[in-house]
Amino acid sequence: MTRRTFAIQSDVSEKIDALVDGHTLEANLLVDKALRRYLEWGRFVENFKLVTSDPRLMKLFWSHLTVEEAREMGLQNGNSAVVEFILYYFRKFDLESVLKTFRVIGAEYSNSFVYSESGEDRNRTIVLSHNMGQSASAYYGASLKALSARLGMEMELEESDDQLVCKIRLVDKEQTVAPKTLKA
Repeated sequence: MTRRTFAIQSDVSEKIDALVDGHTLEANLLVDKALRRYLEWGRFVENFKLVTSDPRLMKLFWSHLTVEEAREMGLQNGNSAVVEFILYYFRKFDLESVLKTFRVIGAEYSNSFVYSESGEDRNRTIVLSHNMGQSASAYYGASLKALSARLGMEMELEESDDQLVCKIRLVDKEQTVAPKTLKA
């Protein structure tokens, strides 16, 4: 842990004190969490026009798309916007950056689904639990499939109304995609 001293606006300080009831350690944890959230998520929201939505609204959205429409959207997104985001965010495009995007951005910050993972490097099982319908599973599955294809990896998907199960099997050698300069 590194110690730093920051000056903050008095109204922000008052809000922090109100949240933590004056406990210094809790204030440090709160500020650390807020900074981490901004560094890992908030600063990218504006560049990529990302939004966090109410899960009930997303469930309604997915219910108005056919499975094929959702799959097509996922394929397009996985072939373009997600790759650009990963390259911008991580400065590299590999399996670890893909999975971290789903784990951190999709699950932790967007609350789009609950992410779980098991297995080891060559064989992994990823589960995205979402309870938003078959179209949501088709979208996430198509996105992951497009991303894995760019990495030269095989993937088996099991889609249902409430989750996507993705079994990743590494083939000969994983490919990487070099970063490119993106317009901010």
